[in-house]
Amino acid sequence: MIHLAHPLLLLVGVILLLPYLIRPRRAWQYSWLQLLPEQKKISPVFFLISGLTWVALLLLLIALARPQTILMHNDQRLEVRDILLVLDLSLSMEGKIVTSQGKQKIRKLDVVQRASLEFVQRHRHNRLGLLVFGDEPFGVWPLSTDSTMLQRYLQRLDNLLPSELRGTNIEKALLKSLDHFQDLGQAKTKSLLLLTDGLDQIDPLAADRILERLRKQGIALYVLGIDLRENASIMHLTHRAGGKYFNITKAKQLDQVLKEIDQLERSQVVIQQGTETKELYPLFAFPGLAFLLLSTTLKQMLIVEV
Repeated sequence: MIHLAHPLLLLVGVILLLPYLIRPRRAWQYSWLQLLPEQKKISPVFFLISGLTWVALLLLLIALARPQTILMHNDQRLEVRDILLVLDLSLSMEGKIVTSQGKQKIRKLDVVQRASLEFVQRHRHNRLGLLVFGDEPFGVWPLSTDSTMLQRYLQRLDNLLPSELRGTNIEKALLKSLDHFQDLGQAKTKSLLLLTDGLDQIDPLAADRILERLRKQGIALYVLGIDLRENASIMHLTHRAGGKYFNITKAKQLDQVLKEIDQLERSQVVIQQGTETKELYPLFAFPGLAFLLLSTTLKQMLIVEV
């Protein structure tokens, strides 16, 4: 939509120029009187110069009124979350879990790898990080929006830990994860996703420290236990932290659980409406000046006065 920022200037300009437009025409002035009898009517050059002058003045008046076009736009902004994937690479993850049909079995690590890659694909707008653990935790990729490198590391899960370090120490993994959030966490919403089949016991004093830090740092804990028995200490810790525990007994369930977490931790969408103004006066000012210059030049060349 086009409108004038200062329409009164256009109106005032037209009013001021109107008397000059309707006033009687003056006779042409000649320096040589012998030419006068031969001139029977006004020369077309006069109309050309007059037309150029009036068009130039009209364009300049429109430019002074500042024509503008206003564009409405909506900006959508997703609230970024910090999501840290903590994956168990213990030797027990080499074991197999039944497929959804229950007839075939697939390696647990392969299931975790595939589901994690699909999870990353769905969360490209979030800040994702990766930590793996066996006897010791190792930060593989820091919280970042660069999902390309994260996917490359996920494709190499088999090679991230040597076999001699592939035990299970969930306590150290959780503490390392909390340190990572403390050092690199930036978003308001923070989620820790722990995938494990380990039966490692967590020291009660350490569990209390972990709970305190989870609450203080505002981190939501999600534990995806793969064939874990009911009395695993990580399950009790998750319930005490107000987190969510999911028991995975079939390969397809892991994908379903991760999609369920997507629904629990939806990103907030903020829509901002605004307007953008584009100035159009150059489209009138430059042609107006060009016509005015052309009119003045013709007058001087032909020694004509309007």
